[in-house]
Amino acid sequence: MRTLVISDLHLGSRGKRDVLRQPAALERLVDALRGCDRLVLLGDIVELLEGRPAGALSDAIPVLREIGGAMAEGEILVVPGNHDHALIRPWLRQRRADELPLGPATQVPRTATEELAELTSQLHPRGGRVRVQYPGAWLGPHVFAHHGHYLDQHLSSAAVARITRAAAERALGPADAYELRRTTSFAAASLVVRDLPDGFEEGMERVGGIARAWGKAVLGRDSAGTPQSKARNERIAAVGSVWMDRRLERSGLQAMAQVTQDLGVVPRARHVLFGHVHRLGPLNADEGLGSWRPDPEGPYLWNSGTWVHEPMLVTSEDHQSPFWPGGALLLDGDRTPQVQRLLEDVPLSELLPSDPGPPPPAEIV
Repeated sequence: MRTLVISDLHLGSRGKRDVLRQPAALERLVDALRGCDRLVLLGDIVELLEGRPAGALSDAIPVLREIGGAMAEGEILVVPGNHDHALIRPWLRQRRADELPLGPATQVPRTATEELAELTSQLHPRGGRVRVQYPGAWLGPHVFAHHGHYLDQHLSSAAVARITRAAAERALGPADAYELRRTTSFAAASLVVRDLPDGFEEGMERVGGIARAWGKAVLGRDSAGTPQSKARNERIAAVGSVWMDRRLERSGLQAMAQVTQDLGVVPRARHVLFGHVHRLGPLNADEGLGSWRPDPEGPYLWNSGTWVHEPMLVTSEDHQSPFWPGGALLLDGDRTPQVQRLLEDVPLSELLPSDPGPPPPAEIV
Protein backbone atom coordinates (compact mmCIF):
# COMPACT_ATOMS: atom_id res chain seq x y z
CA MET A 1 0.00 0.00 0.00
CA ARG A 2 1.28 3.44 -0.97
CA THR A 3 0.48 6.04 1.72
CA LEU A 4 1.06 9.78 1.86
CA VAL A 5 1.12 11.41 5.30
CA ILE A 6 0.63 15.15 5.75
CA SER A 7 -0.22 17.25 8.78
CA ASP A 8 -0.68 20.79 10.04
CA LEU A 9 -2.77 22.16 7.19
CA HIS A 10 -4.44 24.65 9.58
CA LEU A 11 -7.11 25.36 6.97
CA GLY A 12 -9.03 28.55 7.69
CA SER A 13 -6.22 30.27 9.57
CA ARG A 14 -6.86 33.94 10.28
CA GLY A 15 -3.64 35.13 8.67
CA LYS A 16 -4.34 33.12 5.47
CA ARG A 17 -0.94 31.46 5.66
CA ASP A 18 -2.50 28.01 5.14
CA VAL A 19 -1.06 27.54 1.68
CA LEU A 20 -3.48 24.85 0.46
CA ARG A 21 -6.08 27.53 -0.18
CA GLN A 22 -3.80 28.70 -3.01
CA PRO A 23 -4.06 26.86 -6.37
CA ALA A 24 -0.31 26.25 -6.77
CA ALA A 25 -0.06 24.35 -3.48
CA LEU A 26 -3.31 22.42 -3.89
CA GLU A 27 -2.36 21.31 -7.40
CA ARG A 28 0.95 19.93 -6.12
CA LEU A 29 -0.76 17.95 -3.41
CA VAL A 30 -3.34 16.55 -5.82
CA ASP A 31 -0.51 15.50 -8.16
CA ALA A 32 1.27 13.76 -5.28
CA LEU A 33 -1.90 11.82 -4.41
CA ARG A 34 -2.04 10.19 -7.84
CA GLY A 35 -1.06 6.58 -7.36
CA CYS A 36 -1.56 6.68 -3.59
CA ASP A 37 -3.87 4.15 -1.97
CA ARG A 38 -4.18 6.02 1.31
CA LEU A 39 -3.88 9.57 2.61
CA VAL A 40 -3.28 10.20 6.30
CA LEU A 41 -4.22 13.64 7.63
CA LEU A 42 -2.17 13.65 10.82
CA GLY A 43 -3.81 16.42 12.82
CA ASP A 44 -4.45 20.16 12.76
CA ILE A 45 -6.40 19.80 9.54
CA VAL A 46 -8.71 22.74 10.27
CA GLU A 47 -7.79 25.71 12.46
CA LEU A 48 -10.39 25.59 15.24
CA LEU A 49 -8.47 27.52 17.91
CA GLU A 50 -8.63 31.05 16.50
CA GLY A 51 -12.15 32.00 17.48
CA ARG A 52 -13.92 31.24 14.20
CA PRO A 53 -14.57 27.48 13.97
CA ALA A 54 -17.53 27.76 11.58
CA GLY A 55 -15.64 30.18 9.33
CA ALA A 56 -12.54 27.99 9.33
CA LEU A 57 -14.52 24.91 8.37
CA SER A 58 -16.29 26.85 5.63
CA ASP A 59 -12.91 28.03 4.28
CA ALA A 60 -11.63 24.46 4.37
CA ILE A 61 -14.48 22.85 2.43
CA PRO A 62 -13.21 23.58 -1.12
CA VAL A 63 -9.80 22.12 -0.21
CA LEU A 64 -11.31 19.09 1.49
CA ARG A 65 -13.45 18.38 -1.57
CA GLU A 66 -10.43 18.54 -3.87
CA ILE A 67 -8.48 16.19 -1.63
CA GLY A 68 -11.39 13.76 -1.50
CA GLY A 69 -11.78 13.91 -5.26
CA ALA A 70 -8.10 13.09 -5.75
CA MET A 71 -8.42 9.99 -3.56
CA ALA A 72 -11.18 8.26 -5.54
CA GLU A 73 -11.27 4.51 -4.77
CA GLY A 74 -8.79 5.10 -1.94
CA GLU A 75 -8.81 5.63 1.80
CA ILE A 76 -8.42 8.77 3.89
CA LEU A 77 -7.49 8.40 7.53
CA VAL A 78 -8.09 11.38 9.84
CA VAL A 79 -6.14 11.65 13.10
CA PRO A 80 -7.08 14.87 14.95
CA GLY A 81 -4.47 17.00 16.72
CA ASN A 82 -4.62 19.86 19.20
CA HIS A 83 -5.84 22.65 16.89
CA ASP A 84 -8.76 20.50 15.69
CA HIS A 85 -9.28 18.70 19.00
CA ALA A 86 -12.81 20.14 19.13
CA LEU A 87 -13.77 17.66 16.39
CA ILE A 88 -13.74 14.87 18.97
CA ARG A 89 -13.84 16.54 22.39
CA PRO A 90 -17.50 15.78 23.25
CA TRP A 91 -16.93 12.16 22.19
CA LEU A 92 -13.88 11.95 24.49
CA ARG A 93 -15.87 13.40 27.37
CA GLN A 94 -18.59 10.80 26.90
CA ARG A 95 -16.04 7.97 26.84
CA ARG A 96 -14.62 9.18 30.13
CA ALA A 97 -18.11 9.43 31.60
CA ASP A 98 -18.77 5.85 30.48
CA GLU A 99 -15.38 4.77 31.87
CA LEU A 100 -14.20 3.50 28.50
CA PRO A 101 -10.39 3.67 28.28
CA LEU A 102 -8.83 5.38 25.27
CA GLY A 103 -6.40 3.11 23.47
CA PRO A 104 -3.43 4.38 21.43
CA ALA A 105 -5.39 3.89 18.17
CA THR A 106 -9.09 4.05 19.00
CA GLN A 107 -11.66 4.13 16.22
CA VAL A 108 -13.82 7.28 16.26
CA PRO A 109 -17.31 7.39 14.70
CA ARG A 110 -17.36 9.78 11.77
CA THR A 111 -20.52 11.28 13.25
CA ALA A 112 -19.00 11.82 16.71
CA THR A 113 -19.66 15.56 16.34
CA GLU A 114 -21.40 17.70 13.74
CA GLU A 115 -18.06 19.27 12.77
CA LEU A 116 -16.39 15.90 12.31
CA ALA A 117 -19.35 14.64 10.27
CA GLU A 118 -19.08 17.70 8.01
CA LEU A 119 -15.32 17.34 7.58
CA THR A 120 -15.45 13.64 6.75
CA SER A 121 -18.40 14.03 4.38
CA GLN A 122 -16.50 16.68 2.40
CA LEU A 123 -13.40 14.45 2.30
CA HIS A 124 -15.22 11.27 1.34
CA PRO A 125 -13.64 9.87 -1.86
CA ARG A 126 -15.80 8.38 -4.58
CA GLY A 127 -15.71 4.61 -4.22
CA GLY A 128 -13.44 4.91 -1.17
CA ARG A 129 -13.78 5.46 2.54
CA VAL A 130 -12.86 7.81 5.38
CA ARG A 131 -11.83 6.58 8.81
CA VAL A 132 -11.07 8.51 12.00
CA GLN A 133 -8.78 7.35 14.79
CA TYR A 134 -7.43 8.98 17.92
CA PRO A 135 -4.97 9.66 19.45
CA GLY A 136 -2.95 7.70 16.92
CA ALA A 137 -3.11 5.03 14.23
CA TRP A 138 -1.16 2.05 13.04
CA LEU A 139 -0.19 2.52 9.39
CA GLY A 140 1.49 -0.84 9.12
CA PRO A 141 2.66 -3.69 11.35
CA HIS A 142 5.52 -1.57 12.70
CA VAL A 143 4.56 2.03 11.82
CA PHE A 144 2.64 4.19 14.30
CA ALA A 145 1.41 7.74 13.68
CA HIS A 146 0.37 10.44 16.18
CA HIS A 147 -0.07 14.17 15.76
CA GLY A 148 2.58 14.75 18.42
CA HIS A 149 0.81 17.23 20.69
CA TYR A 150 1.29 14.98 23.72
CA LEU A 151 5.01 15.80 23.67
CA ASP A 152 4.23 19.31 24.94
CA GLN A 153 3.47 17.90 28.36
CA HIS A 154 7.05 16.73 28.76
CA LEU A 155 8.32 20.24 27.99
CA SER A 156 6.08 22.09 30.46
CA SER A 157 7.38 23.75 33.58
CA ALA A 158 7.59 21.92 36.88
CA ALA A 159 4.78 24.09 38.25
CA VAL A 160 2.40 23.10 35.45
CA ALA A 161 3.43 19.46 35.83
CA ARG A 162 2.47 19.55 39.49
CA ILE A 163 -0.92 21.07 38.68
CA THR A 164 -1.75 18.46 36.08
CA ARG A 165 -0.41 15.42 37.93
CA ALA A 166 -3.64 15.01 39.87
CA ALA A 167 -5.61 14.66 36.64
CA ALA A 168 -3.50 11.72 35.51
CA GLU A 169 -4.21 9.87 38.75
CA ARG A 170 -7.86 9.56 37.74
CA ALA A 171 -7.11 8.44 34.20
CA LEU A 172 -8.33 5.12 32.84
CA GLY A 173 -5.12 4.59 30.90
CA PRO A 174 -2.03 6.35 29.50
CA ALA A 175 -3.83 8.07 26.62
CA ASP A 176 -6.54 9.31 28.99
CA ALA A 177 -3.84 10.65 31.30
CA TYR A 178 -2.44 12.76 28.46
CA GLU A 179 -5.92 14.01 27.62
CA LEU A 180 -6.66 15.05 31.19
CA ARG A 181 -3.45 17.01 31.60
CA ARG A 182 -3.24 18.61 28.16
CA THR A 183 -1.23 21.81 28.62
CA THR A 184 -2.36 23.35 25.33
CA SER A 185 -5.53 24.43 27.14
CA PHE A 186 -5.71 26.05 30.54
CA ALA A 187 -9.12 24.48 30.92
CA ALA A 188 -7.63 20.99 30.83
CA ALA A 189 -4.93 21.84 33.34
CA SER A 190 -6.80 20.84 36.49
CA LEU A 191 -9.65 18.66 37.62
CA VAL A 192 -11.49 21.68 38.99
CA VAL A 193 -11.65 23.37 35.61
CA ARG A 194 -12.31 20.09 33.80
CA ASP A 195 -15.47 19.57 35.82
CA LEU A 196 -16.92 22.97 34.90
CA PRO A 197 -19.54 23.18 32.10
CA ASP A 198 -18.43 21.88 28.70
CA GLY A 199 -18.28 25.29 27.06
CA PHE A 200 -15.68 26.65 29.49
CA GLU A 201 -12.75 24.77 27.98
CA GLU A 202 -13.70 25.84 24.47
CA GLY A 203 -13.98 29.45 25.62
CA MET A 204 -10.52 29.45 27.16
CA GLU A 205 -8.98 27.89 24.05
CA ARG A 206 -10.75 30.43 21.86
CA VAL A 207 -9.30 33.34 23.83
CA GLY A 208 -5.81 31.88 23.62
CA GLY A 209 -6.16 31.13 19.92
CA ILE A 210 -7.35 34.63 19.06
CA ALA A 211 -4.44 36.17 20.97
CA ARG A 212 -1.98 33.90 19.19
CA ALA A 213 -3.45 34.66 15.77
CA TRP A 214 -3.34 38.42 16.29
CA GLY A 215 0.22 38.21 17.58
CA LYS A 216 1.31 36.40 14.44
CA ALA A 217 -0.55 38.91 12.30
CA VAL A 218 1.23 41.82 13.94
CA LEU A 219 4.71 40.27 13.96
CA GLY A 220 4.61 38.46 10.65
CA ARG A 221 3.18 40.80 8.03
CA ASP A 222 5.99 40.15 5.56
CA SER A 223 3.83 39.88 2.46
CA ALA A 224 2.13 43.25 2.87
CA GLY A 225 4.60 45.10 5.09
CA THR A 226 7.29 47.64 4.42
CA PRO A 227 10.81 46.70 3.29
CA GLN A 228 11.92 47.39 6.84
CA SER A 229 9.38 44.96 8.31
CA LYS A 230 10.31 42.32 5.76
CA ALA A 231 13.99 42.67 6.63
CA ARG A 232 13.12 42.40 10.32
CA ASN A 233 11.18 39.20 9.77
CA GLU A 234 14.01 37.70 7.76
CA ARG A 235 16.39 38.33 10.67
CA ILE A 236 13.91 36.87 13.16
CA ALA A 237 13.35 33.79 10.97
CA ALA A 238 17.07 33.10 10.76
CA VAL A 239 17.31 33.04 14.56
CA GLY A 240 13.93 31.43 15.20
CA SER A 241 14.57 28.40 13.01
CA VAL A 242 17.89 27.71 14.74
CA TRP A 243 16.26 28.04 18.16
CA MET A 244 13.43 25.69 17.20
CA ASP A 245 15.85 23.14 15.79
CA ARG A 246 17.94 23.15 18.94
CA ARG A 247 14.91 22.84 21.20
CA LEU A 248 13.63 19.93 19.14
CA GLU A 249 17.02 18.23 19.18
CA ARG A 250 17.64 18.76 22.90
CA SER A 251 14.24 17.89 24.29
CA GLY A 252 11.41 17.65 21.75
CA LEU A 253 12.46 14.43 20.09
CA GLN A 254 13.17 12.77 23.42
CA ALA A 255 9.72 13.90 24.58
CA MET A 256 8.09 12.28 21.54
CA ALA A 257 10.01 9.07 22.23
CA GLN A 258 8.66 9.16 25.78
CA VAL A 259 5.11 9.53 24.45
CA THR A 260 5.51 6.34 22.43
CA GLN A 261 6.76 4.54 25.52
CA ASP A 262 3.84 5.78 27.60
CA LEU A 263 1.26 4.80 24.97
CA GLY A 264 2.71 1.30 24.85
CA VAL A 265 3.39 1.22 21.11
CA VAL A 266 7.02 0.17 21.48
CA PRO A 267 8.78 -2.17 20.91
CA ARG A 268 6.26 -3.01 18.17
CA ALA A 269 6.67 0.40 16.47
CA ARG A 270 9.94 0.65 14.57
CA HIS A 271 8.93 3.95 12.95
CA VAL A 272 6.87 6.69 14.62
CA LEU A 273 5.45 9.47 12.45
CA PHE A 274 4.27 12.77 13.93
CA GLY A 275 3.56 16.40 13.07
CA HIS A 276 2.83 19.28 15.44
CA VAL A 277 6.27 20.94 15.44
CA HIS A 278 6.11 21.97 11.74
CA ARG A 279 9.66 20.70 11.16
CA LEU A 280 10.11 18.20 8.31
CA GLY A 281 12.63 15.53 9.04
CA PRO A 282 14.92 13.82 9.37
CA LEU A 283 16.54 15.35 6.32
CA ASN A 284 19.66 13.19 6.20
CA ALA A 285 21.27 10.11 7.69
CA ASP A 286 23.08 12.08 10.38
CA GLU A 287 19.74 13.30 11.76
CA GLY A 288 17.96 10.01 11.26
CA LEU A 289 20.60 7.96 13.06
CA GLY A 290 21.36 10.66 15.63
CA SER A 291 18.98 12.96 17.45
CA TRP A 292 15.93 11.65 15.56
CA ARG A 293 16.45 8.27 17.20
CA PRO A 294 16.90 9.28 20.84
CA ASP A 295 16.96 5.67 22.02
CA PRO A 296 19.33 3.48 19.96
CA GLU A 297 17.01 0.57 20.75
CA GLY A 298 13.83 2.56 20.15
CA PRO A 299 11.88 3.65 17.07
CA TYR A 300 13.00 6.02 14.35
CA LEU A 301 11.12 9.33 14.48
CA TRP A 302 9.77 11.11 11.39
CA ASN A 303 8.01 14.47 11.11
CA SER A 304 5.64 15.37 8.28
CA GLY A 305 6.32 19.13 8.32
CA THR A 306 3.61 21.70 7.66
CA TRP A 307 1.40 23.35 5.05
CA VAL A 308 1.55 26.77 6.68
CA HIS A 309 3.96 29.57 5.92
CA GLU A 310 5.67 30.62 9.15
CA PRO A 311 7.44 33.95 8.50
CA MET A 312 9.01 33.86 11.95
CA LEU A 313 10.73 30.56 11.15
CA VAL A 314 11.54 30.58 7.44
CA THR A 315 12.82 33.32 5.17
CA SER A 316 11.01 34.06 1.93
CA GLU A 317 13.77 32.48 -0.21
CA ASP A 318 14.88 29.52 1.93
CA HIS A 319 13.05 26.76 0.08
CA GLN A 320 15.37 24.16 1.61
CA SER A 321 14.39 25.05 5.16
CA PRO A 322 12.75 22.17 7.03
CA PHE A 323 10.06 24.70 7.99
CA TRP A 324 9.16 25.51 4.37
CA PRO A 325 5.53 24.48 3.68
CA GLY A 326 4.68 21.40 1.68
CA GLY A 327 6.23 18.63 3.76
CA ALA A 328 5.02 15.03 3.57
CA LEU A 329 6.07 11.49 4.36
CA LEU A 330 5.64 8.67 1.85
CA LEU A 331 5.18 5.05 2.90
CA ASP A 332 5.57 2.50 0.14
CA GLY A 333 4.98 -1.03 1.36
CA ASP A 334 7.57 -2.09 3.93
CA ARG A 335 10.16 0.44 2.83
CA THR A 336 11.62 3.09 5.11
CA PRO A 337 9.51 6.29 5.15
CA GLN A 338 10.58 8.86 2.59
CA VAL A 339 10.68 12.61 3.28
CA GLN A 340 8.90 14.63 0.58
CA ARG A 341 9.23 18.37 -0.24
CA LEU A 342 6.22 18.94 -2.46
CA LEU A 343 6.54 22.74 -2.68
CA GLU A 344 10.30 23.25 -2.66
CA ASP A 345 10.35 24.94 -6.08
CA VAL A 346 7.18 27.00 -5.64
CA PRO A 347 7.85 30.70 -4.95
CA LEU A 348 6.33 32.24 -1.86
CA SER A 349 4.34 34.66 -4.02
CA GLU A 350 2.28 31.67 -5.27
CA LEU A 351 1.71 30.29 -1.78
CA LEU A 352 0.19 33.38 -0.17
CA PRO A 353 -2.75 35.57 -1.21
CA SER A 354 -1.72 38.77 -2.97
CA ASP A 355 -3.66 40.80 -0.41
CA PRO A 356 -4.34 38.91 2.82
CA GLY A 357 -6.38 41.77 4.26
CA PRO A 358 -7.17 42.10 7.94
CA PRO A 359 -7.84 38.96 9.99
CA PRO A 360 -11.58 38.08 10.10
CA PRO A 361 -13.41 38.79 13.35
CA ALA A 362 -14.05 36.17 15.97
CA GLU A 363 -17.39 34.39 15.84
CA ILE A 364 -19.95 35.05 18.55
CA VAL A 365 -21.13 31.70 19.89
